[in-house]
Amino acid sequence: MILEFLKEDYAAITMKLIVIGILWCAVLLAMIIDFFFGIRKAKQVGEVRSSEGYKRSVSKFNQYFGMLVFAFIFDAIVPISYFFEFPISAIPVVSLLAAVALVFTEAKSVHEKGDEKQRRKLDASMIQVLEILEKKEDVLQELLSNYKKQANESVNDNVGSPSNDGLQN
Repeated sequence: MILEFLKEDYAAITMKLIVIGILWCAVLLAMIIDFFFGIRKAKQVGEVRSSEGYKRSVSKFNQYFGMLVFAFIFDAIVPISYFFEFPISAIPVVSLLAAVALVFTEAKSVHEKGDEKQRRKLDASMIQVLEILEKKEDVLQELLSNYKKQANESVNDNVGSPSNDGLQN
């Protein structure tokens, strides 16, 4: 854009800014869709929606748009219009690549969101079970003794009961 400004080619600058605006809106829309489906899936799974999840979304917003700002700066500094004429020079290549990568990342995130939430819920449950077992060794021993008692009872029931395989007289 610097070269366009020096050439006073305001049409190219305007076109490049419009394309960058569209790319930024596409990334924002992809983030909103991911946020919506993330909340919906959390409700379906029964996961608590806490401020931590919302903080991660704000952090992701900052990272994504920070990346887009750097891409914009790179597009503004690198004189791509020096190599190409007006229609192609209006394409901010670095911003385009960054936006495509971010939209693809969000699309993948929407697709994987359900499995991830199920995995987090299972991991949290396992951590709770391990904490309970760690604190209560007697509970573990009681569970083991109950299991052994049930196993012995089922073995004794099978040994003492008559067979139903048709070989009785």
